[in-house]
Amino acid sequence: MVSGPGGVAGAGGGVTVDLGETLDVLVRSEPFERMLLERARPIVARAEAGEDFVVAAVAKALDTPVLAVAPGPREADELAADLEAFLGTDRVALLPAWEALPYEGISPAPEVAARRARAVAGLRRAEGTFVLVAPALAAMHGLIPTIGTTPALRLVPGLDLAPDSLAERLVELGYTRADVVEHRGEFAVRGGVVDVFAGTARRPVRLDYWGDEVESIREFVPSTQLSTDRVALAEVPAARELIPDGTMRDRARAAANGAPERFADQLHRLADGLFVEGMETLAPFLFDRMPTPAELLPEGGWVVLTHAHRTTDRARAAHLEAEAL
Repeated sequence: MVSGPGGVAGAGGGVTVDLGETLDVLVRSEPFERMLLERARPIVARAEAGEDFVVAAVAKALDTPVLAVAPGPREADELAADLEAFLGTDRVALLPAWEALPYEGISPAPEVAARRARAVAGLRRAEGTFVLVAPALAAMHGLIPTIGTTPALRLVPGLDLAPDSLAERLVELGYTRADVVEHRGEFAVRGGVVDVFAGTARRPVRLDYWGDEVESIREFVPSTQLSTDRVALAEVPAARELIPDGTMRDRARAAANGAPERFADQLHRLADGLFVEGMETLAPFLFDRMPTPAELLPEGGWVVLTHAHRTTDRARAAHLEAEAL
């Protein structure tokens, strides 16, 4: 039996292991200390005991955020889940990659965009031990500088926000209006009822109104549309990575004049306040620089490659494919 970072569990006379204490043993070991003090870069080390164990120990020993890069989405998901067992869910975040390459003109799905924003926001406010896990493609991808800075919309009973006004706010955050809400990133308005499926939520919520005031909020099941439990708070984060404001529209208008034809029309539409499929592709025209996730690490933070050969091969292939586009 194993336990999480804060407690101990055991049953049926099994062996009880405190993962926090196990990490401390590795951090205090002589070989691990030599690795931390090694001045040659990069450091090449084989993790016989499990890469999740070593990554967690590096983050704990340095007491600063670390970027852990995996070959692909499956490996990144598994690594993040394993790290949470050592460090806790509040000290691990997963940065998923877009489903398409940045130059293919396809916007990330609302769920992906919301999860990416949450991960970047977690890294920005992290202090001490923290691990951002990313597949190789996400680690290479330049980030829109404003990602993770748009506050989530907080919906509570008693909130004075008319359905039409709420609908406008949701559209600004990248949500799509639908007749029936079934997928993340959708909302529907039917008289005094508003359904919203937030980008990072387990289930959608239904807001019942009394006039312009939210009277109650309940979760509901998309397949049956039946309401279930009441909730006291529903947070609705942005479902797009690029949230245009007045300044950004002005930049789009200025950039459109000298942009290649394939981008100029999209920039003009963005300047006019319209949402464009693949608008995230326009980010290099709107910002002077797009940092990679590693550049958001504080001084002293490390980048750790897991499955190093496969990760570098995947990164090299993605780079060549992007160059071709």
